[in-house]
Amino acid sequence: MLSTNGVRNSSNETSLQLKILDKVAGPVLTGKSIMGNEGTPIRVALVDKTTGEVIKSGPGCSAKVEILVLDSSGDNNEHRDNWSIEDFNNKIIREGDKTKPHFARSNYVYLEEGVAVLRDVKLGHDSSWMKSCECRLGLRIAESFRGVKVEEARSSSFMVLDSRSKLYGNHYPPSLSDEVWRLENIGKDGTRCNQLYNNKILKVKDFLFLHSINPQRLQEILGVGDKTWKSTVDHARTCILDDGSIYVYYPSEFKTGVAFDAVGGLKGAIHDSHYVPITDLSTDEKDCARSLLLVAFENGKDIISFPDETSLQHQYPSKYSDLDCLSDFFRGIEHFETLFSPESNNILCGAHSEPHRQSKGGGGLDGVAAIVIRMVRARKRFMALGGMHLQKRQRI
Repeated sequence: MLSTNGVRNSSNETSLQLKILDKVAGPVLTGKSIMGNEGTPIRVALVDKTTGEVIKSGPGCSAKVEILVLDSSGDNNEHRDNWSIEDFNNKIIREGDKTKPHFARSNYVYLEEGVAVLRDVKLGHDSSWMKSCECRLGLRIAESFRGVKVEEARSSSFMVLDSRSKLYGNHYPPSLSDEVWRLENIGKDGTRCNQLYNNKILKVKDFLFLHSINPQRLQEILGVGDKTWKSTVDHARTCILDDGSIYVYYPSEFKTGVAFDAVGGLKGAIHDSHYVPITDLSTDEKDCARSLLLVAFENGKDIISFPDETSLQHQYPSKYSDLDCLSDFFRGIEHFETLFSPESNNILCGAHSEPHRQSKGGGGLDGVAAIVIRMVRARKRFMALGGMHLQKRQRI
């Protein structure tokens, strides 16, 4: 029996109730089946309120049960056992309420020997974006039988999310192949997303590439302030760089090309079909190669890739010019000139040591030193006559 205010009188309180046997696994996504914590369907049972035993026979053991969704946002009744009928009814989210998760149609299940399983129970959303919402499942007997009243069941609270928040949400961390709108502050099909698309920045990989070679231009394209810019870049930098390929931009009409990694990091240059690694490039050469990266970004269709640097060198072998070899040789023998100068010789041999005797054939240590010194002096004359210009020529 019920009192006039809708609260059950303890003296006449029914001894039967519906009980949800499994806790709802949250968060629940709209359009996805509501499941229990163990990944199994949720069960509901008709039980004796005093003993907790399932009622397997008698009135109600095969009753029709209505499945409802209740709004629990701002709910202070989480731990309250004795809800009034008004409390329950006021929390029901009706089909017409499109701003909250709801059932697209009425949902019913029939008890069998006092137990029912909720299969393929899904919450829906409207075409407009739905904010996250705290909800409960509610169940009540949909028909009366022999005047017996059964207390309604309600689950504990769980969070409901618009499934599109997962479908179109950010990735943590993002991957190189992710669409650029997976980054923070870039909504799918939004203004910023379209601005990036219009400038050939389609993937997270493209975002990181342009950030590597011209971050100022990228910020201008994105059109955001410093705080938002930092947030987006910091998120992009958490990207797992799992692409070890080497990329080359070397169009046939150019004598010079550039080699780089997946996100625009300079690896080297290509000159006359020979690969020059970054460690062998001068500062000016590096600047020239980086300017080619901008051209490469604008002409992605002309970029080719190699699995690694070794594969790259099969097609573009490293080149070590004769002049480079000669320069290295001269740099080495300059050390001998210093070593075999009279002053150094005195230091090495001692101030009072007997000088080395030169053999008639010009052999011995003194003879070698004399040859080396003559070669160094010849190199100096060579440089004075224009060799300097040749040595400093640019590869790029």
